[in-house]
Order: sequence, then C-alpha cells, then structure tokens
Amino acid sequence: MQQNSSSLDSGDGTALDSANWKSTGWTPWIIAAIEGFSTLAVEVIAIRLAIPVVGSSITLTGVMLGVVLFALSAGYWRGGVLSARWDTTKTRVVLSRNLLIAAVLYGAVAFPFEAMLLEKSLDLGLSLPLAIGFTATSLFLIPIYLASQTVPMLAELTNTEGKAGKASGKILFFSTVGSVAGGIVTPIWLFPWLGVGKSTLVVCAILAGAAAVMALGHVRTAKSAGAAVATLAAFTVSQMFASVPAGTFSFDSTYQSVRIMEEKGDDGRMQRILMMNEGRASGLYIDTGETAFAYVRAAEAALAEIHPERVLVIGAAGFTFPRDVANLKSVSQVDAVDVDPIVLRVAEKEFLKAPLSPKIRFYPLSARYAVRKLAKDGNHYGFTLVDAYFGKGAPDELLTVEFFRDVRKVSGQIAVNMIMDPTLESPFARSVLASMREAFGPLWVTNVKNSDANTTNMMVTTWASAGSIQWNGSGTLYHDDRNTADRDHVNLVWRPEEE
Repeated sequence: MQQNSSSLDSGDGTALDSANWKSTGWTPWIIAAIEGFSTLAVEVIAIRLAIPVVGSSITLTGVMLGVVLFALSAGYWRGGVLSARWDTTKTRVVLSRNLLIAAVLYGAVAFPFEAMLLEKSLDLGLSLPLAIGFTATSLFLIPIYLASQTVPMLAELTNTEGKAGKASGKILFFSTVGSVAGGIVTPIWLFPWLGVGKSTLVVCAILAGAAAVMALGHVRTAKSAGAAVATLAAFTVSQMFASVPAGTFSFDSTYQSVRIMEEKGDDGRMQRILMMNEGRASGLYIDTGETAFAYVRAAEAALAEIHPERVLVIGAAGFTFPRDVANLKSVSQVDAVDVDPIVLRVAEKEFLKAPLSPKIRFYPLSARYAVRKLAKDGNHYGFTLVDAYFGKGAPDELLTVEFFRDVRKVSGQIAVNMIMDPTLESPFARSVLASMREAFGPLWVTNVKNSDANTTNMMVTTWASAGSIQWNGSGTLYHDDRNTADRDHVNLVWRPEEE
C-alpha cells in the first residue's frame, strides 16, 4: 500500500489502521448515512429551487436525476481507485476534505445561484432540457462527485476481513438508508418547518459536521480553524450576492416561494402584493382591503353573470376571490383547493390580515386529486375558477385534457385565468386552449388587462361572458401521457419572438 502524505495530514505520524477504525463503533455507518441523506436532499432542493423559474415537469425531474446519477457514478469509481492506493490516514483526510468542499459549494454557490443561472441560460436561448442540464452540471456535478467518494472510501476503511464485497455492501446499505431519509424528511418535514432556505443550511451543516468527525486526530487544529473561518466567509459572501428582494414576509414552502411586499400601484394607491414563485398571485389596496388585480375583478364579474350558489376555486393564492364571493348573499359555500397548506395561514395572518368567512372550506390537496374526490363525493358547483398557474411556470399536469375533463364533471360554468400571449398564436396558447375546448366545449376569451405585453392575464370562459370573443383556433392537445407544455411555456416566456 502506498504511504502518501497529504497536505492536510497532521504530520505527527498519527495513523489509524483498519482495525482501530472499525473499533470506532457506528461512526463509519453514520457518515455513510449522512452522505446518502445529503445527496437525495440536494436533489430534492435543486428541483424545488428550479420550479419558480420553469415550473414542475418531468423534464425538470428527469434531467436533474440524470445529472445526479452521473455525478454519483463518477464519484464512486474515482473514490474506489484513490482509496485503494492510500493508507487509512490519507483516506480519512481526503474524505474529510471532500465533504467540507461539497458543503461549501452547495451552500455558497449551488443553492444561492441556481435560479439565477437557470434564468440566464434560458435568456441565452438554451432549450429547457439544455438549460436545466447546464445549470445542474455547472453547480452540482462537482460537489456530488466529491461527496459520493465517501462510499468507496468508507468501504476501504472498514474492510478489515479482506472481504471487499461485504464491506461495500454494508456501506451502501447505510448510504441508501440515508438517501431514503433525505428523500422523505427534506420535503415533508424540513421544508414546511424551516423553509427551503434554512433546509439548505441544514444539509450543508451536517456535511461539514461529518467532515469534522473524519478530520479528528488527522488535521492540525490551526488548519481546521482556518477551514471553518473560510467556510463561514464563503457562506456570508454568497448570501450578499444572492440576496432576495426585501418584503414584509417571506417563506419558502415545500411547493413555492411566498413573499409579501407593499408598493404603490399605477393609480398611486398603496397595494399589498402576494408573490408566489416570483409571480404576482394576489393584490389588494391597503386602505380599503379591496382586490387590486384586474383578473380577479374580471372573474368576479363573470361569476355575477351566473349567480351560483356553490363556488369552487382551484388555486387559492391570497384568497381574495374566495373572500369576495363569500360575501355575496346568493353564495352559500365556497370550496378552495390549493396543494400548499401554508397558503391559508399566510392569507389570514400576513396578507388579508383577517379571518376568512365560515362559508369558505379549504382543501389542502393537489388539484387533480381534489376534483376527483369532490366528484366522487357528489359535489357540483355552479361556477368554478381555475387559477392554478403563475407567470414563469405552469404545472403541466394541470394543462391536460384529462384534468379539464375532471373539472367539467364537478362544475357548470367554468372560468380559467391563464397567462398567455394576447394574440393567442403561440404553440402554448393554441394547445392549452384546444385542450380546454376538447373537455369543456366552446370557449370564449377576454384580455382582462387589455395588455399588448408578451404575456398577460387571459380569462377563458365556457360561455360568452361580457367583452369576450369566441376562440376558434386549433392546436395540439395536451394529454397526460404525451405533452410538451413545459417546453412550450418556456418558449412563450423566454423566447416570444420565436413563437
């Protein structure tokens, strides 16, 4: 075995042989579990950070998964080659260094700048898969590659019986158990409890802690202290350059980034704006509490033409629409559906700053599941507003013929707030409108803001509402098993001149 020294070696000749390393009890298995936890947590976080930019889609998940698996395979191979050459001391020192570098790269570079780099890539004209692949490779390939070397290095360190297969299998078992925990704990507990931002710090902290454990007895105290100071400085500088615009409230939930700010509108009145995934989801005038968004007022005017008794809202946002229609004497019940359970608390405590009417029932469920459950339970509504889309992203599972058919089963008249090009000539607009018409029948469209911008709020209704025009265009249908909604929407937002 080659007895190379490391620049991080203590220099005092200290070296633990494999037998002594095994006597440290559960340490190697815990380190393996931490590596596995961090890798899956990083993948979940990376996908979540990209959603405000490009929306949730199979393309996003698939490309991210591919980059992560490639980095893991490269790290496993390289870590095995290197650890077979070194003694125990050098392996531990390099392992410690790798984990620390990975923690720094995640916390100071990858997490803070992912959304920014993804937007820049799209601005440069890269397609959706290429933009995601370039961003993931640039930011996550190296730290995952370094962290994944932990598995073969630990296998080498714990192979005290000359049985490489047994040692590798045990390390992989604990690493995989950690991965299971990272994939479950991160979105289900860490995001709702701490938010995405603080969850990233947790992942970086446990990696840095694992690095410190591996360095004990093998790295000089002065070097360890210097590494800690450098790590803290890197985190501080990155947060300065990647700071989020100020607001009166902000939180990154499992599903979206929520921010509330106050600003003066075009009419000179102060507004409170609810931002979701950096899209303007709801707004109200601070002095009166009235809704400030034109599309909400248009939806309320459309509802007034129907005079429904029961109303369904898919996509609650700031609850301005449910609040307003619940005040109508003719409306006996408003059911609001939103996949993110935090929106109710944010609306009442931070945005509306008032409790909602008892007429409003909130279902914190996915839209696809909720409409099917409501239909199964025998619910039917005179009016339904679908408002589940935001500026830079559109959930492709809510753009298909199958989803719109489910909505039709529970509702009479339907209105959909959709952000599209005013000309309705983009592939995205034509396809989503064609998909709606396939499920709903004839459609009428209103440009509620009369905007000539590249994208604007368009109100789609299943009847000839006031000021609307019938849509008679054509487009490719979006289906659950085959659609290009994610790429079409990215082209609409980032490359409208090519549409």
